[in-house]
Amino acid sequence: MKLAAIPMLVIGLCVGCASTGTVTTEQLKYTQWQLSKVDGLAIPASFKASMSFIEALQINGFAGCNKFFGEGSLEDSSLNVSKLGMTRKSCGPELDEFEQQFLQALQQGAVLNMQDQKLVMQGEQKFVFIPK
Repeated sequence: MKLAAIPMLVIGLCVGCASTGTVTTEQLKYTQWQLSKVDGLAIPASFKASMSFIEALQINGFAGCNKFFGEGSLEDSSLNVSKLGMTRKSCGPELDEFEQQFLQALQQGAVLNMQDQKLVMQGEQKFVFIPK
């Protein structure tokens, strides 16, 4: 029961910093996010992408078809994920393309900020996550 309070505390801290919009490593640790929109559009139910941040900004998640993991770094609110690994199954051209765009944004670096209790990841595309 006590362990469940930690993620809620961290999410609360993230909400508290929403006014500045900036995101820090400490805010991301032990948080879980569910993708809700891409470029302002709601995502199809089959594209259930999510990501979680654990100790030392390690990241893992689900890209819609495959699980992924990597080592994140945050500099000037820009998230870069290195040593990205993932499972390798295909779920059709549309979902496969979406996964590649999402994972490419993580690898190339995307600016993170908090807006209205949501985590926004802006690269070539804008990914909006809600707390999971």
